[in-house]
Amino acid sequence: MRKVLTAFLCLAGLLTQFSSAFDYIIVGTEGLLLVDEASGILNIKTLFIGDPVQVHVIGLEWAQVNATAATSTDSILYKTYVDGILQAEGSFDLTDVDRELPTQVDTGVITVTTNGAHTIQVVLSVNGEPIETEQTYQAFRAGVSLIPLILVFFLALSTHNVEISLFTTIFVGACIIAGNIKQGFQDMLSIYILQAMADEGHVYVILFTLFISGVVALIEKSGGMHGFTAQVGRFAKTPRTGQLAAFVCALCIFFDDYSNLLITGLGMSPLLDTVFCARELLAFICDSVAAPVASLTPVSAWIGFEVGLIQTELDRIMVMEGTETLSIGTSAMGVFLKTIGYRYYPIFMLFLMASLLILQRHSGPMLIAQRKTQVYRRTDGGDGRNHAAVDVNVNAPSEDTPKLWWNMVVPILVLVFLILWLLFGTGHDGTGTQAIIDMLQESDSFSALLWGTMGSSILTYLFYMVQFKKDGKFILPTPSVLWAHMQSMFRKKEYYENHEKPATPIMGLYEAVHSYIYGLARIFPALIVLVLAWSTGSIMTAVGTDRLFSEWIVGGTFPPQFLPTIGFFMSVIMALATGTSWGTMAVVFPLLLVPTWIASGGDETIFYSTIAGVLSGAVAGDSMSPISDTTVISSLSTECYLINHVITQMPYAMFTVFSCILVGTLPVGYSVW
Repeated sequence: MRKVLTAFLCLAGLLTQFSSAFDYIIVGTEGLLLVDEASGILNIKTLFIGDPVQVHVIGLEWAQVNATAATSTDSILYKTYVDGILQAEGSFDLTDVDRELPTQVDTGVITVTTNGAHTIQVVLSVNGEPIETEQTYQAFRAGVSLIPLILVFFLALSTHNVEISLFTTIFVGACIIAGNIKQGFQDMLSIYILQAMADEGHVYVILFTLFISGVVALIEKSGGMHGFTAQVGRFAKTPRTGQLAAFVCALCIFFDDYSNLLITGLGMSPLLDTVFCARELLAFICDSVAAPVASLTPVSAWIGFEVGLIQTELDRIMVMEGTETLSIGTSAMGVFLKTIGYRYYPIFMLFLMASLLILQRHSGPMLIAQRKTQVYRRTDGGDGRNHAAVDVNVNAPSEDTPKLWWNMVVPILVLVFLILWLLFGTGHDGTGTQAIIDMLQESDSFSALLWGTMGSSILTYLFYMVQFKKDGKFILPTPSVLWAHMQSMFRKKEYYENHEKPATPIMGLYEAVHSYIYGLARIFPALIVLVLAWSTGSIMTAVGTDRLFSEWIVGGTFPPQFLPTIGFFMSVIMALATGTSWGTMAVVFPLLLVPTWIASGGDETIFYSTIAGVLSGAVAGDSMSPISDTTVISSLSTECYLINHVITQMPYAMFTVFSCILVGTLPVGYSVW
């Protein structure tokens, strides 16, 4: 019995020894992940001289070794070198992994003291089997990271060309990161621009924007826009009512700022000429309503882009916090809706515009332009009218197309219905107790916008196809009308020998395809700017501009209460210089939102108002910029000289900007209200 017990104890000892032996080794890694020690910003691509950086080895690949080769090692040993000099060493305990092998390991903190290229090498060892991984990074003073930001301002102001400004900034930033021109040029194309175009969220935004632009082009071609403005014009008999009619028309076309500018400008110009309105005022109405109302509306060409930017930053914050939930929620649509109340510039501008038109009170250059037109009862638009303006309405309906208001209203209602229905559908959890706001917050906004705009494209064409016209009049699609149309299509020669021309659809297939493609082409230049702006935002993040801002913000240079004002003012200046609101948003969001979250400790009010400050500041700067596409289109569609439009609009925009800071961003930052 004693022998059996002794044998059993020996066997148990052997089993314990083998079970405690660690029989895995590391055979490969994906590379290094650097984290800024001060701000916690992940995956940094450059080093600041003197700033400590956490080094992580990611993507650990494990392989099992023979039981006889296993040892009792229960830790990963690491040594971290910078240019061959040991800066950190230690171990990572594997006692509690319970066979859930780690895929990432913290290998200490390093610091560089000189500029130029530095090679970070990490040697990991388990069971005496070493594995090495290394990567080279460029190091420089923190102030160097401001070069791309300063460059885009300088080039935008000097060249007045946003594409050249953004492209050059991407190239210079890529060269700073790579350390040489050749590699910088290659990375600019193969990494930054390509990744901006290949990102799934960005592709959603591009497609959604293209589809809604195509729908707008179909509405233009159908004559619906002209019919709608004509209906509105029936109630405009005085300067006040005429100007308010243009204002209401611009408010109704909330779904796209470009379309708003074209419809209101082209459609309302003849009406406002009859009530002695200066073209400068009409251009101001168009420009100051189109972007603000489109940026505020949850169903517009802007929503997909804005939500995409917010979602990207929410994802960065969740990765940084190591969590899948946030106190503000993880839905970009939910955050977007909660920022609307803090969008002071578009809200204030819309109220200012309504007040000016109702009271008929103006000041500065606008007062002079209006008095010249009204005192002399001029019906030519006044001195600000540019009679040599280019005809921008190349997608006008044919002469025999009836201008019917419902051909604009019905497609817009269909578009709004489809998007809202899909938003609620993708956000519905099936419980039946979910609140409406919760459905919107949990919705898949990208899919809803993509499917909704494509669906409305198809339904809009079908709606026009079943309406008929003849000699400029609307014809009901009765069986006889449909039969005559079918005969004229398939027995064309025989039919026209014995019959007069039959009624035809308001828009045929060829016209619809041509118009839809025109709509896609019209938005294409804006998409080029959009892709370049995305790339510029990535460049500024990679070069470390966000870390510098984070250092200023988190380090106490600016108190958290100032962040909404900083975001607003910074966006105003950048949009004024670059002339693009979307580009400004794409650049500023990566620079401010993560530092804002860190500095405010996740304070909801400061975070929401900072997002709103960036969004509304971009709109404000864009409206004042003489190189902005919306400013130029406003001038073209209203046949107003560009310089006249800029000079007369600037005082109102600047007054609204300062009002936003004094009674908006500053008080809300300090919780005054």
